[in-house]
Amino acid sequence: MQDLITQMGVSLGSLGWQRILLVVFLFLGMFVILSLVEAFFMAGAIGMARQALETGRANTGVMWSAGKKHFLNMFLSTLLIGLMTLFGLVFLLPGILSLPRPVQAEPVAMGMLITGFLLFILYAVVLSLALAEAPYALVLDGLGPVQAIRAGIGFFRYNKFDVLILWLVVAALSIALQIIGSSMSSGNSNIYPLLSLVTGWSTCWS
Repeated sequence: MQDLITQMGVSLGSLGWQRILLVVFLFLGMFVILSLVEAFFMAGAIGMARQALETGRANTGVMWSAGKKHFLNMFLSTLLIGLMTLFGLVFLLPGILSLPRPVQAEPVAMGMLITGFLLFILYAVVLSLALAEAPYALVLDGLGPVQAIRAGIGFFRYNKFDVLILWLVVAALSIALQIIGSSMSSGNSNIYPLLSLVTGWSTCWS
């Protein structure tokens, strides 16, 4: 392991810090651009869903209008939610700090690490449930990122059971689509990418 880390350090050093920084900035730039595009289409899809519910039909003009109006706030709210999720990594700290040096499979430390990981998963699930309505509040009510997150938490407080059922239904549909896609991947290579795309969208909405 130490030899591998040493080789990686030598390889990175041979590239030069300017090239490393360039690669990092390019990666961050691509991440921001893709996140903005995803935020645009998410906001647009919510706007189209609202029009479909109100008028019985939807058009792409509404999608573009809602996307342009709310994509930045949607991006910022997604970023805040991601940071809130990463905050849950604090549950892993006790297990990481208790690991012996050099790192070994010590039973007590590994138990604490596994417990912290399970707590992190539970925290992430509860957080996703509590903030499931935040994107809809942001677009439908024209709220800012922080206000939308607060509205999502408030909605969850008064509708815990309904939100849980909706989340379970979407998760079950996502798993079912993945199973169907996996079973059909060997038989029809054209259908599988389509199912994968649908599964990806359902996972995002969950």
